[in-house]
Amino acid sequence: MNVATTANGTQERRAVTLVMACVGVFVAYLPVTSVSVSLPAIQRALGASTSELSWVSDAFVLPMAALILTAGVFGDVHGRKKVFQAGLAFTAVGAATALCAQSVEVVWTGQALAGIGAAALLPTTLAMISQAVPDPRERGKFVGLWASSLMAALAVGPLISGVILAHTDWRWIYLPSIPVALLAMAVAARLVTDSRSPHARALDWPGQITATVAITALVYGVIEGGAGSFTDTRVLVALALAVVGLIAFVVFERRSASPMLDLKLFRSAGFSATSLIAMITFMGLIGFFFVLSLYFGMVQQLDTLDAGYRLLMVTGVCFFVGPVAGRVMHRISPRVLISVGLLCAAGALFSLTSLTADTSFGPMAWRLALLGLGMGLVVTPMTATAVSSVPHHLAGMAAAGNNALRQVGGALGPAILGALLTSKSTGALSGHLADAGVTGNAAERIVGAAEAQGLGAVAQLDLGADRGRALGALSESFLDGMQLCLIVAGSLAVLAALVGVVLLRRPKPTPRTAPAPEPVEAVDAHEPALSGTVRDASGVGLAGAVLTLISPTGRQLARAVAGADGQYRVPVPGPGAHVLITTADGHHPHATNLVLDGRPTEHDILLSGAGSMTGKVVGADDGLPLAHAVVTVTDARGDVLATGLTDASGSYVFGDIAEGEITISVTAEGFRPTAVAARAAKSATVQPDIALRPGVRLRGQIRTRPELRPLSDARVTLLDAAGNVVGTSTTGSDGAYAFGDLDAGEYSLVASGYPASTRTVSVNGRAVEALDLDLTHPHG
Repeated sequence: MNVATTANGTQERRAVTLVMACVGVFVAYLPVTSVSVSLPAIQRALGASTSELSWVSDAFVLPMAALILTAGVFGDVHGRKKVFQAGLAFTAVGAATALCAQSVEVVWTGQALAGIGAAALLPTTLAMISQAVPDPRERGKFVGLWASSLMAALAVGPLISGVILAHTDWRWIYLPSIPVALLAMAVAARLVTDSRSPHARALDWPGQITATVAITALVYGVIEGGAGSFTDTRVLVALALAVVGLIAFVVFERRSASPMLDLKLFRSAGFSATSLIAMITFMGLIGFFFVLSLYFGMVQQLDTLDAGYRLLMVTGVCFFVGPVAGRVMHRISPRVLISVGLLCAAGALFSLTSLTADTSFGPMAWRLALLGLGMGLVVTPMTATAVSSVPHHLAGMAAAGNNALRQVGGALGPAILGALLTSKSTGALSGHLADAGVTGNAAERIVGAAEAQGLGAVAQLDLGADRGRALGALSESFLDGMQLCLIVAGSLAVLAALVGVVLLRRPKPTPRTAPAPEPVEAVDAHEPALSGTVRDASGVGLAGAVLTLISPTGRQLARAVAGADGQYRVPVPGPGAHVLITTADGHHPHATNLVLDGRPTEHDILLSGAGSMTGKVVGADDGLPLAHAVVTVTDARGDVLATGLTDASGSYVFGDIAEGEITISVTAEGFRPTAVAARAAKSATVQPDIALRPGVRLRGQIRTRPELRPLSDARVTLLDAAGNVVGTSTTGSDGAYAFGDLDAGEYSLVASGYPASTRTVSVNGRAVEALDLDLTHPHG
């Protein structure tokens, strides 16, 4: 087999995996706005009440919120590719079910099936990206593309529905998801690389059941309480069941050996903050879309396509801002981006309270665009911070947990704002009818229909001469309810911004304590301790593992032996920096740097079996071995396990490599560096050949025209095709410049010193490219 072909095939599979991750999240989120903007059409066709419309949205979001955690665990255990394909299948089946619906109950069923598919797709796609791109800095770019795909689905959904509803029945809005999901399944089956978590986990059924009960009961109680009364027996029972379910969930997760949501994740300030922000933000955002779509349909009497254009101001701006936020988040703190974005969103929501029934698109457009700007600044940093703030092997669980809380907020948004809208609008309807001159039996019929079947039912009544005045009063009542919803949504955005300001602070370094002059022989039993469990690669506790706590200077502070279940307890003499060394027969020793603050601390340890690893480094163009290439092996946490040089045959050999997921990085003079993901086994492992592509070197001379004299101190900037700065250089007395390690492709070379001059250069992959650039004196 040609080694270059093998390397290129690996890169192609990684690219396909990343593309499929973006397609997956696009398919998962397409029903959110495509259905939301079609709610007025569904209401007219099926005669649904406001509470029944809330269930159309929540039938999709509820299973997503309830099952997303289990889907993340299932992917970690059985393979993310399988869960990815299952999610696509459920999405297609759900869309097909709703496509055939003749009643609102069948629509709920189709939405629920699609929600199950989305629950499988969301954590799986993020975990696929985390696995394919181990480097956190590089991963942020792809998380930005993932978030952009999510926003693209939200952006095009209303337009697709608008075009469909302009020509045919509302049911066909579900058709586009079906071919996209089936095509993605076919491509994934052949080309997507499967991955699992190296840390074995089991499905947590008690946690799954209690989480589902708590979330479903809470949303049911809010929707039905808003439609009727929060003092109804069934509503009180539902809310009480939600509280009991939540408490049971916390108890089960704390006791579970393999929890679907490890509550220790919330010790990470980044994960806790972004999860809370996600829940609060999506509660307001999805609730806002629900209310605004009804405003466009019931008050402004717009068709779905016109409503879609207006919603595009939000989702379209967010789509373009998201990638920009992803690129600058390494220069600007996520705390700043998230907080500023949420304040922009809050300002937009508060400004929308001035909308009337006659507000034109122009005055509305800047407000919706400002909301899109705010959300674009939030989504990418929020997701990237949540994934990067936890260990690499917990990416699936972290992504699932963050998305679960986001979807809980998304489920509560339509429920809470829908309840507020119904309560406020029906309460104000009598007064507006009286102001409009509609009184007596007609007013009682209108109010009774609104309270029993929702505001949309009023338009179906035969009101005779009172119809115009009644519909005007209905619009004014709806505006009262919408203003209240916008104030609540804006306040939620402000609250989320405060959470970001407070919880996303950079942690302060813990002061180190100088070591005592005498050795510590014994530690008081009441002093703080370091405790946890030592496990092997399969998750089984390692009995008899020896743990030694030493100071940074190498002085032993404490020693302990793990019990039969792998649990240990090491007394800690005081706060400061420490090193914990763990050893066990037949396993690779492990050392961990810890900064302890004097409080009891839990820290689990994973020991892997040790084996050897061999491989070869060759040139991608000719397949010849590369001697003296530097090979570095790192584990999933980024710790260096081994490093060395290849011999004359291009081979490398490393012994004592820990079992598990590893990354092999290779550099060689004159070649582009590369890194490949691999897995080390307990026994000897032979890795595939690693092919290095030649690094292109671009050099040249900057000269003055017409004398063609070398120009010193000229600033030369090289830009890639996307406009990113690849490098800068300042010429010496000979006017020479040089750039190394370039990929083949199109570049722009900008030279300044005299008036700036720009040239486009095409690098074809050869070892050296030459380009001289002549500058003309401004007065020459």
